[in-house]
Amino acid sequence: MSINLKGLSTWWSPDAGSTIERRLFRGLALVGGLLSILVVVPLNFPQSLPGFVNGSVLTFGLLCLGLFGATFRGHYGMKLLFFLHLANLDVIWFGNAGSQGSIGMFLITAAMYLVIFFKGRTRWLMLGLYLVNGLGLLWIERLRPGLVWPFPHPEGRFLDLVTGFTLSSLVCVIILWTVLKEYHQERERLGASLAAQQESEFRFRSLVANAPIPICLANAQGEIGFVNQRFEQVLGYTREDLPDLEAWWEKAYPNPHLRKGAATHWAEACAKAVATGTTVPPAEYPVVCKDGRTAHLEIQAASIGDQWLVMFTDVSERRRGEESLRQTQKLESLGVLAGGIAHDFNNLLSAMLGNLNLAQMKLTPGSASGPYLENMEGTIRKAAELTRQMLAYSGRGHFVVEPMDLNRLVTEITHLLTVSISKRVRLEYDLAPGLPAIEADSAQLQQVVMNLVTNASEAIGETEGVIQIATSLSDFGEQEIETVLPGQGLEPGPYVTLRVTDTGCGMEPEVQARIFDPFFSTKGSGRGLGLSAMLGIVRGHRAGLEIHSDADLGSVFQIHFRASQAKVVSSAGPEAGARKGGYHGKVLLVDDEADLRFSFGSMLQHLGFQVVAARDGVEALERFQKGEFTLVFMDLTMPRMDGKEAFLQMKARDSEVKVILASGYSEGEAIETLHGLRPTGFIQKPFDLQALTGAVDRALG
Repeated sequence: MSINLKGLSTWWSPDAGSTIERRLFRGLALVGGLLSILVVVPLNFPQSLPGFVNGSVLTFGLLCLGLFGATFRGHYGMKLLFFLHLANLDVIWFGNAGSQGSIGMFLITAAMYLVIFFKGRTRWLMLGLYLVNGLGLLWIERLRPGLVWPFPHPEGRFLDLVTGFTLSSLVCVIILWTVLKEYHQERERLGASLAAQQESEFRFRSLVANAPIPICLANAQGEIGFVNQRFEQVLGYTREDLPDLEAWWEKAYPNPHLRKGAATHWAEACAKAVATGTTVPPAEYPVVCKDGRTAHLEIQAASIGDQWLVMFTDVSERRRGEESLRQTQKLESLGVLAGGIAHDFNNLLSAMLGNLNLAQMKLTPGSASGPYLENMEGTIRKAAELTRQMLAYSGRGHFVVEPMDLNRLVTEITHLLTVSISKRVRLEYDLAPGLPAIEADSAQLQQVVMNLVTNASEAIGETEGVIQIATSLSDFGEQEIETVLPGQGLEPGPYVTLRVTDTGCGMEPEVQARIFDPFFSTKGSGRGLGLSAMLGIVRGHRAGLEIHSDADLGSVFQIHFRASQAKVVSSAGPEAGARKGGYHGKVLLVDDEADLRFSFGSMLQHLGFQVVAARDGVEALERFQKGEFTLVFMDLTMPRMDGKEAFLQMKARDSEVKVILASGYSEGEAIETLHGLRPTGFIQKPFDLQALTGAVDRALG
């Protein structure tokens, strides 16, 4: 026969989460009822006890079983069980020899009820009732001993003593066993809970201490109790440096005005988080680190009990990247605008210059209008120079790139540099010998050096100062390029560096952020493209630019040109652009501007050609026949089909066709997307008749 322990456990504690008091109550009610009915009543018969004793015991047992059954419906009559037990003892007192019987054993169990079921003030009230009840029984027995029923014979008294002691002991054992079992279970639960808490705390501290972001813990009074390793690495401050929030604000914001604003904003955010039961959302704070640098941090916090968990995210690199991207996008958009304006303006200047040259050729020698036309030609050339600056700003200028010696270029323009600066400024040179060549346009590079030196002289002003021009050779790896020249698209390798240093007034960060804006100047209203055009030239040469400047400490501009293995060619005189002789044959002229078709067509007819005009690439291909045209003179930028696509299709039809491409942009940009094919010639707008004659000579020579 097996015992279903699970079933007994269900009877003992039918509902989950039952307290020890409820489990004891169920046990005592069940045991008390069963013992009273099945044990006490049968044992009372051999003792010849009065009938009212067995009646009382039987009634008590039935009521105990009733109380036990009520617990399954959620009713726990703990006080009622105590009063029933006490009333039962009072009745059987008189039928069980009073104080001479074993009734004292039962009173012990009643006292234990007091300890188990009652707490606080109720326990003391019940204890008082218990003592008064006992004293009352003794007092009645003393005054009226006849009310107490004696034992009929000694054996009955002894049997009653054994029975009472056994039953009382059994009840006490049940109580103690239940209490001790619960105690050990609770001790095990507390031990497991403490171990889990310690493990959780260790894991939490380990996670916080080794977290990849700076973290600190502070209490509600503002005392900082912990900072992790990353906090010390990023900010430099240790726990000893920051005992409280007041010390943090003083160190992070040395400027009192900025400190007040940041501290107020943080306090308001924390108060709102506490009021709404949410976290402090991330907000950016530029703080001063221990080494003096400024770090941009996103700070957020969460309230955990009486502690604040504050997390920091260093967004300095992201801010620099975003600022670099914004600056690049701004310059690119301005460059596109400048390039577009320069291109359209070049077309107008081309028509003006071509018609002017033709008009000059029609004049009789010594004509009174000749000087005026020459002045007009000079004005047009000055306007063309302005468009070249705008194209340089957009990075699409006309570069004649060739291997050159940077030291030689700086030396050749020394006189120009000397007369361009204040007499109180001294020029110093530190040119490293044996530098490799660079691929650059000498005229554009001269403009860069002149701009840098002129700006440096203006930064020094009327005081005495020094401008140093230095060259050097550097070898940049990938990490150095990402750190020193981020976002400039440079490749690792050797670079020849041009460095211009001045002892002038330097620049504030807000000024430095705008130095490449067109017409921006700190000397009143802006006077030109200046550094913005220089930036376009640097970008067009695929060089890197590095700037360091501090207020009152001067500025350093460094331009890094990729070193070349090519040999420097000795400078020679310009190629003559004179016409070899009269021309004949047909020229296919392609341009979308009617004024330019008329001007260029007139110039080509003057040279002896028969001109066939087309408005765009589509119309040009319709008129193009293999071997029919001596030359094709074609613009690059046109609607429907541009010059590049038309050129490629013409070359596919006739590989021997001679094509001169014309554009206001640089030659390098014009031919870089022609899949390796090169036109016979290239000419940049605006151009005069002499330049056109030279281009035709080279194409047909």
